[in-house]
Amino acid sequence: MSRPITSVRWQTASWADVMAALLVIALAVVNAVLLPRAITVVIEGGPAVDWLQLVEGGRRVSEGDLYETTATYGFRYSPIVAYVFAVIGGMGAFAWRIVHVAAALAMPTWPMRLVTLAAWPFWYDVETGNVLVFVVLSAAWALRGNPVGIGAFLVLTLWFPRPLMLPILAYLLWKQPAWRVPAVALAVVMTLAALASGWAWDWVRLLTTLGAEAGSPNNLGPTRFLGPWWLLIGVPLAVWLTRRKHLGWASLAVSYPYVLPYYLLMLVLELPERIWAVGSARVRQGSAA
Repeated sequence: MSRPITSVRWQTASWADVMAALLVIALAVVNAVLLPRAITVVIEGGPAVDWLQLVEGGRRVSEGDLYETTATYGFRYSPIVAYVFAVIGGMGAFAWRIVHVAAALAMPTWPMRLVTLAAWPFWYDVETGNVLVFVVLSAAWALRGNPVGIGAFLVLTLWFPRPLMLPILAYLLWKQPAWRVPAVALAVVMTLAALASGWAWDWVRLLTTLGAEAGSPNNLGPTRFLGPWWLLIGVPLAVWLTRRKHLGWASLAVSYPYVLPYYLLMLVLELPERIWAVGSARVRQGSAA
C-alpha cells in the first residue's frame, strides 16, 4: 500500500542550470523566427548557393580555374570533391535537398531526427545545399562505434576539411585505436589523389588565405570580433570540452575562421547524453529515492 504524499521537496537550480535554460529559450526564439524563412526558400525553389558552387567546381576541375575566387564563386574543398560533383551534379538542387532530408531521418535516434528537422541550421544547410548534415550524420554514427560512420567521417574530413571537425576526429582516434592506421592510410591515398589531379598546391594556397574571411556577415562566432586571437581561448576550451565528450560545443569552440549558421547543427551531437540520457538518469534516481 503506497504512503500518502505529505510533503514536496524543492530542489534549487544551480546557476549553470539557469544559464542553460535561458540559452535554450533564446535559441528556441531565434529558431522560431528564422526557421519559416529557410523552409519558404526551399519550398519556393530558391537558389542553393553552395550547391551551385559545388557543381561549378565539377565543371572547372576539367576546364580550369578551379580555385579562382570571385564575387560569385569560391571552391574550398579537395579537388576530389570537384570530380565527384562533376558526376552527380546532374541530379539537380531539388534532389540534393531531398538527400539532406533523408540524412536527417537517418540520424541514430528519434530525438536527433526530430530536433534536426525542427532546427533552423539544418534548413539553412538545405537552403544553401551545403554538406554539414552529412558531417553530423556520419559523426553521430561514428561516435557510437559504427564502422561505416567512422569511415564516412574520415572521408568527409579529408574532402571537406574544417577545423570544427578536428575535435571529433581526435576523439575517434583516441577511443578507436584500431582506426589509427586506416585513417593514416586513407589520408595518404587522398593526398596522392589530390596531387595526381594537379590541383593540390592551388588548394593549399587557397586554404592559407581563408583567415581573412573571419569578418563575414554570416559569421556567428567570436572570431568575427576577435579574429585569430579567439584561438588562444578556443583551442584549450575545445580540448577541455573534447575530454568531457562535449563534441558539439568543442567543434564550435575551435571553428575558424568563422561559425556559419549551419555549423550550429553540430550541437545535435550534444543531445543523446546531455538531454535525454541525463534526464532519464535523474528520473531513475528520483524514483529510487
